Amino acid sequence: MFLSWGAAVLDVWLALTGGIRAAVGLPARARARKMWRALPGDAMGRMVMFGCGIAAPTRTFDAGDVTAVLVEDPRIGRWFRIHAIPIQAQTLGRYVLARETVPPDILAHECEHIRQWGRFGPFYLALYFGSSGVAAIRGRRPYWDNWFEAAARRRAYGDTAAQRDVIHPGS
Repeated sequence: MFLSWGAAVLDVWLALTGGIRAAVGLPARARARKMWRALPGDAMGRMVMFGCGIAAPTRTFDAGDVTAVLVEDPRIGRWFRIHAIPIQAQTLGRYVLARETVPPDILAHECEHIRQWGRFGPFYLALYFGSSGVAAIRGRRPYWDNWFEAAARRRAYGDTAAQRDVIHPGS
């Protein structure tokens, strides 16, 4: 409920600021959303890529409403080593980081995270970790019961996402 309310407030804010920009001849709402998403997600993705010694992304993937910038390189493992849980891929803004080529189901999951970054912008990480905290306080699994992860699993696996959690809770 809180996330829905927060998304509505952000949508109203973006609509208002987009209208003001259009009225004074500044960039349209699409450009404002692109800048919104870039702070700080895309910047973080680029920093991790460069920090791991990778000069450029591997490829881009157009999912229709979002474009993923894929960084598929074994050197990303340097970044993944500092995480508390094993990771196949991670999304920072539009950047999808992985040690190897990202399979289609994982890419669909990560594209949902790109949509989430686009919607929540600089608030995404706080909301993501807040969702994990709420799950932990409720005695649930902080990663698997995180609202953002559940939404990404539904996008990638459809109605079988709940069944996937039961069958493969640690994958």
